[in-house]
Amino acid sequence: SVQVDEKLAIQVDASQLRVLRAPYKLVRTMRASILVLGPLLARFGEAEVSLPGGCAIGSRPVNLHIKGLEMMGAEINISGGYIRAWVPRGRLKGAHIVFDTITVTGTENLMMAATLADGVTVLENAAREPEVADLADCLVSMGAIIEGAGSDVVKVKGVESLHGTVHHVIPDRIEAATYLVAAAVTRGRIRVRGVKPCLLY
Repeated sequence: SVQVDEKLAIQVDASQLRVLRAPYKLVRTMRASILVLGPLLARFGEAEVSLPGGCAIGSRPVNLHIKGLEMMGAEINISGGYIRAWVPRGRLKGAHIVFDTITVTGTENLMMAATLADGVTVLENAAREPEVADLADCLVSMGAIIEGAGSDVVKVKGVESLHGTVHHVIPDRIEAATYLVAAAVTRGRIRVRGVKPCLLY
């Protein structure tokens, strides 16, 4: 269940989650929907997620997500536009994964999956964006053990379970920069509140 208040604070309760399928009609609207694959697989041992859509800036395949999850012990089949994944032994295993290219969502997906995996997972050539570090901060506040988020090597020690938390998401630096650039281009003036300047460098 999801509740959103007047200040756009979001409260999510996933304790009763039973549906392990993310259909095309939802996933097509945003590529980031692929990020449910790792957590579902880690928590339930299976998942079915539509191949993502919603990208207007070119092809960005999800092969690095799939390769990493396979290295962690998942069996994956792609057919009919869906990624069908399951863990034969019930729980993902820690692995040493080196990304061929830097991928933000790939780093995030495998980092989330690794939080509930058995053993230690090391992600090399990991994405260093502030959003990756912010996700790690949220996961740590939920009981995960993560080191190095925000650097190119992330180490995750799997735990038995996670718990709820309260987390303040970092300001959207792309949205903030868009307003600032608009002011610069028009030679106007603008004040953007709630921004962390250190994230704009």
